[in-house]
Amino acid sequence: MLVSDTGRVYAFGKDSFSGAESVEAAHTDQITTPKIVVSLKGVFVVQAVIGGYFSAVLSREGRVYTFSWGKSERLGHNSEPSDVEPRLLSELEDVPVAYISAGNCYLLMLAYQPNGM
Repeated sequence: MLVSDTGRVYAFGKDSFSGAESVEAAHTDQITTPKIVVSLKGVFVVQAVIGGYFSAVLSREGRVYTFSWGKSERLGHNSEPSDVEPRLLSELEDVPVAYISAGNCYLLMLAYQPNGM
């Protein structure tokens, strides 16, 4: 994934878990040209990370969105299905996040208190 200086997210690469359905191109196994993630057009993204089987983005407002393979509640939405479109982590909607990092099986979020700790 790429994030532009205008906050848009572009996706490309191998689509093993149907995450590419959120881009403008028809679903293929290999996306060779970056395509805008349409469902994030209204969100100014400042950071994007890719984990083992999922992706996450951080908005300039400090909100985190996850998408891709969701087996065993891996996306943090308390649901089983995969989400091909980024979905807000609603449990953390009121927790401002400053930084995200992803590994094979985890998403790390650095949160902060705007009025101090």
